[in-house]
Formats: sequence, C-alpha cells, structure tokens
Amino acid sequence: MKRRIILASLLTICVFSVFSQNKENHLAELLKNFQYQQALEYIEAQEPTKELLFQKALCNKALGKYQKAIFILELLDKEYKDDVQILSELATCYQAIANRKASVECYDELIRIDSANIYFKIQKAELLFQQSKYEKALELFYVIYDQGKSANTLKQIAQCYEMMNVVDSAIFYYRKTLAENPLDAFSTASLTNIYLQYGLLNEGKECSQTFMDMDTTNHQVNLLNALLYYAGENYEEANNRFLVCEQRGDTSLLLNRNLGLSYFMSNKFYNSEVYLDKAFRQDTTNNTVLFALATSSMQMADHKKAIPLFNRLLDRLKPDSSILYSCNKNLALSYEKSGQYKEAAETHLRSLNYSKYNQMNIYYTVANIYDDRLDDPQNALTYYTYYRNALSDYVESLKKKTEDEDNVRRIKDSEKRIKALDEHILELKGGKKNGRKKQSQPIVIEKDNTKMTISKENGKAIITKEENGKITVLEEKDLKIN
Repeated sequence: MKRRIILASLLTICVFSVFSQNKENHLAELLKNFQYQQALEYIEAQEPTKELLFQKALCNKALGKYQKAIFILELLDKEYKDDVQILSELATCYQAIANRKASVECYDELIRIDSANIYFKIQKAELLFQQSKYEKALELFYVIYDQGKSANTLKQIAQCYEMMNVVDSAIFYYRKTLAENPLDAFSTASLTNIYLQYGLLNEGKECSQTFMDMDTTNHQVNLLNALLYYAGENYEEANNRFLVCEQRGDTSLLLNRNLGLSYFMSNKFYNSEVYLDKAFRQDTTNNTVLFALATSSMQMADHKKAIPLFNRLLDRLKPDSSILYSCNKNLALSYEKSGQYKEAAETHLRSLNYSKYNQMNIYYTVANIYDDRLDDPQNALTYYTYYRNALSDYVESLKKKTEDEDNVRRIKDSEKRIKALDEHILELKGGKKNGRKKQSQPIVIEKDNTKMTISKENGKAIITKEENGKITVLEEKDLKIN
C-alpha cells in the first residue's frame, strides 16, 4: 500500500513537471515567433510570477505600449531592488517616451550596481548629450574612452566640443577620430562643415577630398566639397562639383539653391534660372533665392515672370534690407523692357529711397522715360531739373578738389552736359520738344561698386564710369548720321 502511495505521488509530480514545462515551452515559442499579443493573452491566464510579469512588460514594450510596460517594471523594481534587467528595461522605456531625466536616474542606479559596465555609462552620456548637457556628457565620455579606447567615443567627444562651440578641440578630436577610422563619413562631414563655417577652405577641401578619394558615393561630403569652392568664389569649379552631386542622385534643396546661386554669380542666367526655379519650389521663403531667380528671369527677358517675382520680394523685404535698391532697380528695368513705362518711372523713383550714390543717374533715367516714352514734358522738365542740379553740385565738388588732369576733364565734360541740358530744358519749356533728337536710353552696366554708362547726347556717344559717387568720362565720340 505504501508503495502504491509513493508511486502515485511520483506520477503526480511528473505530470505537474511536464505540464509546467509545456507551459514554459509554449510561452517561449510565442516569444520566439514575435507573437507578443498572444503571449500577453497567455500570461494573463497564468498565476503571476516575477518572470511572467517581466515577460509581460517586455511584450508591452515590444508592442509600443511603453506606459503599460513602465507600470509593471516600476512595480517589479520596488519589490526586487537592484535587479539589473528590470532597471535596464525601465531605462529603455523611459527613453522611448522621452523621459530622459528618469532614464538617466535608472542608469545612475545601474552604474552604482556595476561601476565597471561601459554600456551603462555610454547610455547615460548619450542621454545627457540629448538633453544638451554637453559638459556633463563630455566628462563621462572621457571616462568611457579611458576604459574602452573606442574611435566612436572620440567622435562623441568631438561632438560635445562642437556643440559647446570649442572649435579647436572639436577639430582636434574629429581629426583623431579620422586617424583611427578614415572612412567615418559623419566625422568627415562634421569636420569639413566646421572648416567651411570658419573660412578654413583649404583645410576643408583637403579633408573632404581625402574621404572622396576612398568613397565617392557620400552625398553630404560631395556637397560640402562643392560648397567650399563656392565659398571661395571659384564658381566654375563649384558648378562642376555640384553637377557631379546631381548626377549621383542629389536633388536636395541645398544642391539646387547653391548650384543656382553659383551659376547666378558667374552670370550664367539660363542655368541659374533652371536651378533657382527648382529651389524656389522646394522653399518659397528664401529671399536670396527669390531675388536671384527674379533677376535671372529679367536677364533672360522673361519679364512676365520677373515682374511678379520682384513684387513678391518687395512685399517681404524689411525697410532696412540691403537689397531694396537692387530689387527696385531691376523691377524698373523689367517694366521698361516690357513696355510698362509709367510703372518703370515710378519704380525708379522709389529706388531713390535706397540709394546714396545713384540719384543723379536715376533722375536722368526717369526724365528720359517721361520725355521719350511717355510724352510727358512736365514731368520730364521736373526730373531734368533735378538731374541738372545734381550734376551742378557734382561739378562744384570737383572744383574744390586738387586740380589734376582727370578732374579737369570731368569738370569740362560735366559743364558740356549742363549746357546741352539747359538748351533742351528751354526747348521743353517753349513747347519745342522736336527741336532735339530723342535721346535713347543709356546702357548701364553695374558690377560691385562700379557703374559703366553708355549714353547718346547731342550727336555724341559718351561712355562714363561711376565709382563711389565719382564720374569719369572714359570716351566721347561723334555719332555718324546717315
């Protein structure tokens, strides 16, 4: 009898053991196949244990239900203090919901439990970096590097210095990173960008080119390399390098904007219009792109496109914007070339508000528009008079200067122009507009602070140069009359 009881007991134990093992195997199979929802349903039907509750938290975490996972893990942490697995998963869940402070506190506990564990220190340092606590992160990254000597940690040290704006140290550690891992694209791009920002163009070219010689496929490094040539005003080489970026599939705003501006700066307006148009569609807020696009369209005689673009830009510009004069001047030229002479005159006059050195030429241009294009002698007289007064003041300022050959010639030329202008003003006042041949519009070419003007006055072609408010007559020829 006793033997039967013992045998029955053993059989019962075996059945429970097999049953328990089957349950564990079933749960393991569900987890192995990522069937987390089924695993949760299965766990709910079981008696709660530490292991099952932990698996329940992990299933919720895997399904993105971080708050539920945190609730379970916090309960487990209270009951099972200093459990590394529980704390580690809790830190990860806090990080997932952007509660970086709580996550850092978890890693503090983990480092206290296991002070030699580099992984916990790396996680904490990265969280401090994400919180913009760069000095604290830097201290910890130094400790991590002393323990592990990792090139990636050198890069993280460099990033901290970069964010703290300690440029020399950032450069030093990015260089150390690249010495250990020359194919680190992130460090190459970061270092090249620092060189670009601080005008160290040769260093930037060398850094990016060294990487490109090993790996030609990285869009960011290729683009930064092209930007270095653009920053150095080597627009032809910049264009070539930007085009290589485009051929390799780069269609970014940065590429279209800078390639368009590079073409614009080299006066290749057909090409600049193409790429600036793309850049403007990608970002309509950039005033530099809008101005360059409008000007390119004007230069390509696409005035129907240029005029609304200039007006759109003028609506945006602040009263103290440095490009208000250029914008108004180019809009006025677009109006002129499209035959909208009244709008051209009004826009030229508006540009007077933004120009210190071009008032005399603006008066002359406006007077000619009213005289030759709008047949408005009254307004023509007004602005010819303004022009004459400005020209007279200019002559008086020349007479106060030391006499030299150039000054004498400028005075003589200006006095001739005043005399001819006085004659024409008298004709207009007397209603004898036909007594003078219509003067064609002067051709004006501007670059930097220098303006070249080719005008026809009283049977003569006159070429003048204006630089910083000073006008010099370069050549004066009689016109042949057929």
